[in-house]
Amino acid sequence: MKKGNWLYGILFGLLMVFLFSFMIQEHFKPFKTKELMGYFMKPEKPKFRWEWYKNGFFQQSIEKYITNNYGFREPIIRLYHQYCWDFYGKEYVSYIYSGKERWLYYGHNIEDYYGTEMYHWYPDAEAAQKGYEQEVRLMNKVKGILDEYDVTLMTFIAPSKSIIYPEYLPRREHDTTTLNAREYLSRRFKETGMPCFDMNNYFLQMKDTCSFYLFPPTGDHWNFSCVYATDSLLHFMEAQRGIRLPKIEYGNEWHSTCRIGDDQNRDLEGELNLLRPIRFNPKFDYKELDYWVTTDSTTVKPSALFIGNSFLLRTMAYVPPKEVFSDFQFWYYNRVAYQDVEKIIDSVSTFNRLDYLLDADYIVWFSSSSQMYRATEGFAEDAIIQLCIGNERFRQRQEQLIDSLFHDQATHNAIAWDYPDSLYRVKLEGYTLDLMRKNPEAYFPEIAGEGIPTVRNPKLLEEDYGKKREIRRQIKRNPEWMTKVASFTVTDDITLQQAIDRETDNVLFGRPLMRDAQIEGKAYRDVLIRQMEQKIRNYKEWFDAVKADAEQKGITVDEAVTLHATYTVDQQIREGKIKLPATDTTTQGNP
Repeated sequence: MKKGNWLYGILFGLLMVFLFSFMIQEHFKPFKTKELMGYFMKPEKPKFRWEWYKNGFFQQSIEKYITNNYGFREPIIRLYHQYCWDFYGKEYVSYIYSGKERWLYYGHNIEDYYGTEMYHWYPDAEAAQKGYEQEVRLMNKVKGILDEYDVTLMTFIAPSKSIIYPEYLPRREHDTTTLNAREYLSRRFKETGMPCFDMNNYFLQMKDTCSFYLFPPTGDHWNFSCVYATDSLLHFMEAQRGIRLPKIEYGNEWHSTCRIGDDQNRDLEGELNLLRPIRFNPKFDYKELDYWVTTDSTTVKPSALFIGNSFLLRTMAYVPPKEVFSDFQFWYYNRVAYQDVEKIIDSVSTFNRLDYLLDADYIVWFSSSSQMYRATEGFAEDAIIQLCIGNERFRQRQEQLIDSLFHDQATHNAIAWDYPDSLYRVKLEGYTLDLMRKNPEAYFPEIAGEGIPTVRNPKLLEEDYGKKREIRRQIKRNPEWMTKVASFTVTDDITLQQAIDRETDNVLFGRPLMRDAQIEGKAYRDVLIRQMEQKIRNYKEWFDAVKADAEQKGITVDEAVTLHATYTVDQQIREGKIKLPATDTTTQGNP
């Protein structure tokens, strides 16, 4: 056979091996690849139907499926992104930009610094000012009402990387005709008497004297610097109520280990999906001090509700809320509730939000510069409704609004496209609900105007409400009592709110208290292990690692899941993250 034929044969054979390996990887995935970061909508594999084939829908669907599921897709995409980054300095992500010395920034933070972010939310400065003033007015109304119930409402503005380190930003022109949300709102809050702490000013003062960079070059969120911010926030909270909160103390030696892991300090870099880590100047290396939270006989652990963004999640990872507060909840973007950085409770919309507002000692609206254009994420609007408008009055006003819009052609054209007329009223219910929640003053004249509304939710006037509220606050201010009540969320499979409500009724009606109940520590631990097993199965990366461990040890996947769940729970018990309600703290799991 001629030499050229041998060469073609070898090349053809290699091509076949190459294609065959892609097919094997696509269908069976024998090789583990690193998942791509970011949010992706992976299409399901379409089923073949003749009518779909005839109209072309099947071909379009199968093409989308193959595009998102071909073999070795992840490393190929990472390789191409690395090529674009190395040779052209291009970020293959539309919302992330590189600046000087390979610093990365989100686009909205860059636009906030240069003055153009406002245009994503308002057409001009006049409309922006009107929107900002509505938030200032509503927040002060909410504050005025909460003051009557001894609840402190305050605001905290986390720093922005683009404001603290503008010297590494990509160069753009400033737009001086816009209104910056942070600057305007922080100034107006202070002018109107709303407690407001802008951490940007503090960080700007300390950046040149601090021994480490307050933001990582390829991350968006603060690092160890959030501990300093928490320290400042606690002092600010102390000043509002004249009490002593837990104190953060520091060691003397700096070290380069990161409490939360290097990946989280490179969260922007992770979304670029490169093959290898970005190298940057050693002067940007991470530094942290040892630190701890201390208390004494004069320390008070209050109940706190935070409404805010992901900056607070990072803070919770460094300073666990249970070390500072007797009861803590974080409403992430006013939508999803957290008790700690790992435990998501439920959607905020399912809560009895009136009770949460009035049970807390502190309510902190926690935002950052570029996200202040989104105002309070609907918190101020919803809070004024909860405090002033009863359910019956709200439904009555909504029905009136639905009736007035039912035959309005402009409304129908706006919301009823491709929607059955028979369900139009259902569609209107959601539409009017959004209208009323976005601008409650326009639909309830009793809360309009500049002053503090005098009308109150009828529930607040009920005879037993004040008694129940005081009992709930006593429970939430007592860490030991809260720990015991929280144990019933495990043993009885109920929410924390349901457990607190049950204990409140126990006190009110003289029934035996959960606080005094004897719960066997082993039984409590067993329930926690079962819950952890389910958490492992729901978390794909963790479950995949457990399956690999099962194969290596020669045990079943179920046995491996139980082993890992037991070890994880026992480790949390040893570290004090979980307190057993009885003295049985035996731990034995070790994968």
